[in-house]
Amino acid sequence: MAKISTKTDLIAAMASDYEALLAQIDSMSELAINSEFGEGNNPKKCGARWIYDRCTRDLLTHIYEWQNLMCEFVANIRAGQQRDYLPDEYRKDYHAMDKMLVEKHQATSIDDARKMLAQSHEKMLQLADGFSQEELFTKGYYKCTYTTDMAAYFASVTTNPYQQATKILKKHSKSIRM
Repeated sequence: MAKISTKTDLIAAMASDYEALLAQIDSMSELAINSEFGEGNNPKKCGARWIYDRCTRDLLTHIYEWQNLMCEFVANIRAGQQRDYLPDEYRKDYHAMDKMLVEKHQATSIDDARKMLAQSHEKMLQLADGFSQEELFTKGYYKCTYTTDMAAYFASVTTNPYQQATKILKKHSKSIRM
């Protein structure tokens, strides 16, 4: 995929990658959706961000929670309080935060996880649409984004995890069929 360089392309990628994730889930059997991932997530294959996710629900609630962090980040920017994206207590060890976010939702149902992600995804689309092209794609436009741009932050909680989750679920679904 070519590098996203416009607001229109960012929003379109967010929407299409979300739809691809939903299509993958819809193509899976109930057994695959509800069962734990066989070997766990090998960080060499799926990335360290996903090592605490053991099932489809975990993937969805994990993305949902990162999107909630993005909502707070944007709210702070809009309020003139340019704080770092990660909460202070997790800035040096966000893997501890990932673990906490997944553990927080162990009693959440898959249906609730899907609803929560649908709501936060819509919020991400609205928030991204509320930024100008310049605000989204100018590196360091906001002091709290340092040497990156807001579009990269949006991609890091939408398109990138949607694509990675889709890959993880495809692999899991295939392993269930074997």
